[in-house]
Amino acid sequence: MFDVFTLPNWRIGRSKIPEDIYNNIMSEIKEIQNCGSPNKWNKELAGAIEKEYLLIKSRSSLVSFLKDMAAKYVDCEIKNLSEYGLLPTPDDARRSETKAEFEVLQIWVNYQQKNEYNPIHNHGGDFSFVLWMEIPFKHSDECKVKNVVNSNSSQNASNFEFIYNDILGKINTYSFPVESGWEGRIIMFPAKLLHIVYPFQTSDGYRISISGNLNRVN
Repeated sequence: MFDVFTLPNWRIGRSKIPEDIYNNIMSEIKEIQNCGSPNKWNKELAGAIEKEYLLIKSRSSLVSFLKDMAAKYVDCEIKNLSEYGLLPTPDDARRSETKAEFEVLQIWVNYQQKNEYNPIHNHGGDFSFVLWMEIPFKHSDECKVKNVVNSNSSQNASNFEFIYNDILGKINTYSFPVESGWEGRIIMFPAKLLHIVYPFQTSDGYRISISGNLNRVN
């Protein structure tokens, strides 16, 4: 008999936010876009992005969704790790018996313009999320831009990408070809997981995303 199995590791959670939450957040996004905001957040962030602000007015509409998503995410991953007898500490084993609870830390909005980017970075807290609100381009068009079309990494153009080591120590990547049509999609991941956002070049519009961090409190 022969079989294979996967060594335990954290996976990525994904979902889509309800339309009413999306619309509420977009209302504040458009208000900031049209009127500005005193709550600039650039100095706390790694991005080479001019316009980054704290989300204030619509924050409460998203918090409950984030807490529920995080609890489901952790529950799935504790079960996943437990299958291999791997829970990092006895405290984690105890906490896995009760529903995880979270506090949501700062939430911010990125108005990413043509040629702006987020370099390789990670976040604070226990878990982080990215929620895509508006994407003004198609990935296939980005891959055809003259300065990338002949590159062996042309398929990375404009992507959101994770960077991580496999069990042999090799650096691997996993890319999300974010484009128009991804509005409302959200992913959640361990905050220390390195990631990068490549620039786009085919639109003068904003790629608008929401990001933030969560801490587990039990």
